[in-house]
Formats: sequence, C-alpha cells, structure tokens
Amino acid sequence: MATFNRRVRKALPYDRKKYLDFFGNNESTTWYGVSFQLPGGFEGRNIGITEFLDRYETWFKDLIIKLDTDLNWIINHDDTDLNWFPNDEDNLPALRTLFKQNNIPNNFRGALIFSKEELLEFTKDLLSYPTCVFNEERLFYKDLDISHAELPIVIKISGHWNIHILSTDKHLLRKLLSENRSDFIIKEYRGTSLI
Repeated sequence: MATFNRRVRKALPYDRKKYLDFFGNNESTTWYGVSFQLPGGFEGRNIGITEFLDRYETWFKDLIIKLDTDLNWIINHDDTDLNWFPNDEDNLPALRTLFKQNNIPNNFRGALIFSKEELLEFTKDLLSYPTCVFNEERLFYKDLDISHAELPIVIKISGHWNIHILSTDKHLLRKLLSENRSDFIIKEYRGTSLI
C-alpha cells in the first residue's frame, strides 16, 4: 500500500545534497547521468503532453519492470520538498484521488513510497506531473525523482519533456542505455562517457 513519508532524507537511499551537486565534486561517490530526449525538443520544438506520454509511458514501464527487485520505489521533488498540489485543479486524477482516499492534504510535503505495481498504476500521472500540475501550457512545477530502495539509480521526470537516468553504478547505467535506446536522442551528462 502506498505510504506518505515526510522524512524524505531518511527515506532516500542516497544523500540528496551530494547527488544534486555531483558535477565536479571530489566526493568518493561519483554520479553518472543520461538524458533521454525527444527529437527536436532541445532545439525548441513544441512537444505536448500527448506526444510525451505516447513516447515515454511504455518505455518507462518497461524500465521499471526490468529494474524492480520487489522493494519500494521512492518518489519525491528533486531538490526541495514543496506542496504536492499547490492548487485544486481537476488534473492528475489518479494521483489526486490517491491523496483524497488517504486523507492526505494537497499541501503534503514529502515522499510517496510505492510498490512496483503502484508505480506502474500511477505512471501516467507521475510522468505528467511537472508539466500538468498548473494546467497551463509552459508553466512547470518541480521535477520528480524516482529512486529504488536498493538500486543506485534515480529516474528524473523533467518538466522540459525528457527523462534522465542517474546512477553511481556506471555498469548499470551502460546496461540500461543499451537496452532502452528506443528512438530517443541520448545526451550524456558531462563526465559520464558511456557511449
């Protein structure tokens, strides 16, 4: 059953401050990253939610199924914990219903803890979240980070119509890259060197 955890720092299997500042740091933990982008998106092509979901939803679900080890998934705002719903719009129906059914207020700040089945069930709303919370075109909210309780991986759902995969395990990231190319444009984070 989905749980709501206000103590994000304790729930995450990594140090969020080090993860967010992984470029150029001299820490013992090195993060690597890859961005999966739609053609033309970086150049400013207008990508809408329908195209985004058509291209990413199945790909994302396949990725979760490949990675899952029957442990929980943690979903949180990427750097700062904000209200999950800063408004009372009629969008993101599955996610908003989950909050209501569990008597969780819109201003809840923290992480959602999901099983694989729950993550797959709420995929559409999670992928839509950064771009749809405000129900206004080109008005984005926070990116979402989805991490696994055991695997050293973060899947970042971006409001800029792409998905990033970050990991401290270069071998795992290389494997995911080789298995999940589809027809996305692949951009490596600086210092990753996988391709």
